Amino acid sequence: MNSFDHHWQKLTALARQAPADRDILMPPGFATRVAARALAAPAAGPWFMLERFALRGFVAAAACCAAAVVFSYFDRTADLTEETAGVDVAVVALFDLS
Repeated sequence: MNSFDHHWQKLTALARQAPADRDILMPPGFATRVAARALAAPAAGPWFMLERFALRGFVAAAACCAAAVVFSYFDRTADLTEETAGVDVAVVALFDLS
């Protein structure tokens, strides 16, 4: 029997002997302390600045994409009447051949 199996058998035997009626309760105010400590501690680390400006960058990129789509749409609709005249003639000529 190798070392892992030996330790595993010992661990499972101890787990079988443990009482099943354990009541594990959090101490009073535990969640409040955890939340308060998470909000009170300033973020630190090399990624802090990236995380801070990530949402602002995303909003700016989305605004630029929306502006590009809008400008492209209005540019296309203005030239659409000039382009469709030549396309309509070509399509009609194509269907007349068949």
